[in-house]
Amino acid sequence: MVYGGYRLWLEKAIEGAHFSPVVPGEVNLLGIDPGAGYKIIVANYVAQLVEASDKFQGNGNDQGGATEGSIKKRIPIKEMLAVLRGDEKALGPLTMTMNEMKEDLLPPIRIVWSAEDLHKAFSGDAAKRNQLEQDLNVHINGMPLDKVRPASIENGIVVDVPVKVKVNLAGTTKEVVGHVLMPYKPRLIQTVESQYADKNYNREMQAGYYKTEAETIQQHPDRAENIQKSLLSMISDETGRRLAEPVERVLRSATVIVNESHIKSASYRTYDTSDGLRNDLTVEMTDEGRQRLWKYSHDKVGTQILLVADGVAIEAPRIQHVLAEGELTITQMRDKVLVKDAVDKINKHTKVQSN
Repeated sequence: MVYGGYRLWLEKAIEGAHFSPVVPGEVNLLGIDPGAGYKIIVANYVAQLVEASDKFQGNGNDQGGATEGSIKKRIPIKEMLAVLRGDEKALGPLTMTMNEMKEDLLPPIRIVWSAEDLHKAFSGDAAKRNQLEQDLNVHINGMPLDKVRPASIENGIVVDVPVKVKVNLAGTTKEVVGHVLMPYKPRLIQTVESQYADKNYNREMQAGYYKTEAETIQQHPDRAENIQKSLLSMISDETGRRLAEPVERVLRSATVIVNESHIKSASYRTYDTSDGLRNDLTVEMTDEGRQRLWKYSHDKVGTQILLVADGVAIEAPRIQHVLAEGELTITQMRDKVLVKDAVDKINKHTKVQSN
């Protein structure tokens, strides 16, 4: 009776405990809000975080993976955790993934224009304006140049678009600024390219199509694209917010339960079953780690968490009960090499020598 009362008191104490947010480390236990549209799955014994469609039917520990077509995108966990640490370099790749922007759509030769330089070109800097028009092979008012630069037609420019997100670093809100690259070609150039897209063209043919389209625009100047307006839209705050929205949504869905500072050590054991060899991986927590895991698991029974080391998701155990004992054991793992590697990674960061 006394023990039961003490246990109840402990549970109430844990429920009321408040811990500061954990900054991701090299080893993390990561929780994902199941209502945010993201799912943890294990496919072919590899744990993954995915954005799921409404048709998602995969079981979290379904080794066959989710139903075909039910996964919108796979979330790069390494970059996500890096952004949660405030890493600005990781924000660009994460933003491109979350917005389904493909790097292979960028030209092989990238003439990059920053937002700062574009503003200069539009604000009276004659040298910048002239260079931009040469790189586009079009005046910024949309009218054609009097000569053709094949490289400009083929490459266009790449716009460096700033993206800002807010992250919580140990209880302090920090603005992280990243950059994504977006290709741009004026509408006139796109029309020219469409004329010979399926042909074995040469420079003379290219110049001829440019001349024809140039004459059309000169005869109908109202059809000319406002290049300045198009480019300012690409680097606008509104575009930045649109690109940041899916990033902030996935960041908000993630909770770093503990990192390596809350872990004492990791170990594993191998044993025989009727279905072959299996491995159990055990992670031993510090007292604070135990309390943090206990509090997180209290209302999350039935959900999954991710064990991540060096940016790689190792396993996705399901919380079967409140985790109050100071140890997390992941059972029935098939791949001994993966398990041993995980133990070595965890112990490397917790300064424990693996057996």
